[in-house]
Amino acid sequence: MSISAQTAAPHREFILALDAGGTMTDTILVLADGSFKVGKSLTNRADEPASYLESVADAAAALGLSSSEAHSRTAVSIYAGTGMLNTLLTGTGRRAGLLVTRGFEDITIIEGGLTYLGQAQHDMLHNQLHEHTRPMMDSRNVRGISERTCVGSYFMDKHLPPGEILFPVNERQVREAVRELLAAGIEILGILFTGAFVNPANEAQAKAVAIAAIAEAGAAIPVVCSHEVAPVLKENNRMKSLLLQITAAEHTRSALQAVERAARRDGYDGQLLTLLSYGGAVNVSYPRLYETVISGPIGGLMAGQILSRRLGIQKLLCSDMGGTSFDVGLVVDHQIPIRKDPDFAGHRLALPMVALDSVGAGAGSAVWLDKYKRLHVGPESAGAAVGCCYEYDKLTVTDVNVVMGYVDPDYFLGGKVRLDRARASAALEEQIARPLGLDLYAAGAGILEVINTNMRETVQTMMLAKGYEPSEFTVLCYGGAGPVHMWGYTEGLGVADVITVPYAAAFSAFGAACAEYMHRYHRGLVIAIPNEAGADDKRRIGAEIDAAFRALEDNARRELAEEGADLAGLHFDYGIYARYIGQLESFDTPLDFGQTREPGDVDRLVAAFEDTYTKIYPAGARFPEVGYAISEVYVKATVPKAMPVMRRHTLVCAKPADSAYVGSRRVCHRGELHEFGVWQMGELAAGNVVAGPAIIRDPMTTVVVPPGKRIEIDEYEVLHYR
Repeated sequence: MSISAQTAAPHREFILALDAGGTMTDTILVLADGSFKVGKSLTNRADEPASYLESVADAAAALGLSSSEAHSRTAVSIYAGTGMLNTLLTGTGRRAGLLVTRGFEDITIIEGGLTYLGQAQHDMLHNQLHEHTRPMMDSRNVRGISERTCVGSYFMDKHLPPGEILFPVNERQVREAVRELLAAGIEILGILFTGAFVNPANEAQAKAVAIAAIAEAGAAIPVVCSHEVAPVLKENNRMKSLLLQITAAEHTRSALQAVERAARRDGYDGQLLTLLSYGGAVNVSYPRLYETVISGPIGGLMAGQILSRRLGIQKLLCSDMGGTSFDVGLVVDHQIPIRKDPDFAGHRLALPMVALDSVGAGAGSAVWLDKYKRLHVGPESAGAAVGCCYEYDKLTVTDVNVVMGYVDPDYFLGGKVRLDRARASAALEEQIARPLGLDLYAAGAGILEVINTNMRETVQTMMLAKGYEPSEFTVLCYGGAGPVHMWGYTEGLGVADVITVPYAAAFSAFGAACAEYMHRYHRGLVIAIPNEAGADDKRRIGAEIDAAFRALEDNARRELAEEGADLAGLHFDYGIYARYIGQLESFDTPLDFGQTREPGDVDRLVAAFEDTYTKIYPAGARFPEVGYAISEVYVKATVPKAMPVMRRHTLVCAKPADSAYVGSRRVCHRGELHEFGVWQMGELAAGNVVAGPAIIRDPMTTVVVPPGKRIEIDEYEVLHYR
């Protein structure tokens, strides 16, 4: 495939996009003429700027350029990864303190029955054996503050209006709490008051008092309020988002800024961008950086969305197998589903996030036997150490693929990294085959069947649990290991098509290059629209919603201007979260208008909600008689940036060019030895057909084509597995 950069400055025609995974850091370098190059390096978690520069240099070398020469010609550099997630999982973020509404001091450890989050189905059945999710902060660093703001009711005529201050902040308690927390060694302070989502006045007052108290103590630590991070209802979810921001996000910001400084020293003249968890790109100074917590995996979904539009695929399942995990998401009708209150890493957040399911099944997943000689794959991963064939001390899935012959030990990363097949064979024999009384290849085949089955079940669950018919779906396989295992985890799915792309290993990086420069702003509201509401009521309701939209637009303009964005092409999209009065959950309702000044505009809001609701549930489930509740409004602000575009190629004959054939090698497939033809990915063209048994190799990945199967390459250079 080739793509072209649009809206880039004439002297800075390149787009750089990187995905820093647990094992590899992938680069897509987009050129102005429509072509692009791929670069790769092993991820160095201890020195991310080094692996960033190494990966960029690898891509630039294909053009005969150094990394500094490439940077000097780059309009946009986007860097996505899993650094914040790793910080959250390991608990290595900043030491935080928290001020809460008095009576809510235990909020950080109350899980609300959510101990099942992230558990497999069989684990959910044994609740008494669960371990609690690691807390984001030390609960001893929480202090209660006397204050209260009314959050209203849907029975407005019998209740105080939302936002009314019932009790002002007790400033003495704030000052005392700050002194105690500073003595405890906190590095950052958060403030969470229950009614702040409708009126942040008390939080703002407490912040001012806290800043003054910190200065008096001769300290200098940041203070962050919940209304600045997630001004929405459900204080538990809001608390999780606030803690993610103050513990993990600010810690990660330092690492991203280090990468940005390295890029600038190397010739880049711009701000480093990263990806939001709901799509879109922001720079690393973005105040709500916690919204980028899964910036790495969503790149693949965004690229899948572009691909689905170009190929006219209505139902696409994206499957990303990397070194540490297997991520699955759906793109239906060219749209990526967004979760408003996602369950993530054992926490439930107040954060719009793409709907992704993930299991610990990557090429670097450790393979081991427990004391009962039961075989396990993962969740521990070798990461950049790869396996026994490289620098890891345990057997991994990559070791098995090397032993079976699927992965060429002399062509890993195009030969830059040499793998030791003998060490991998010895580890497989000693750790698995001999204890189970199996020969080497039978043990290897069994391990691959286990991991392929785990991934296949994840794919099936994603489709079937949502009521979809698998035969209507196309499965897209990418990630460094996706094409290697494509034959295994797609077998028997009964889907319409299975596809991959030549740059599958860097597909998430390609998606990052496709990201819009976009911010999303939310505000919680408490608004009831009774079924019998008259024109005056609707005019008042519309005015309140319209004022919220305008305030969010002002926030967007201010933040984007502070980030140096060009506001000339700024575009807004609008939406609300609504439900029938009495329902517990609200539904994301996109709007095709952004003004609600007249009674008819409120009727349009209601009609938009009804349309959204009947796309999810049967029309018979409607209940308009009870009226409607609006709990939140949002605005998406988008600024144009340089973008890649997919191109169509002329189809050639089915027979590949002679230069594409590399040779052959023996591969043990399903317990039988076969002679697989080996083809070079870069020499294949649109229209070519490669019949199995075959291996299509690339410096970044390997496509396995078993006997009886074939690969057909279409006009967009997409590989169809038949």
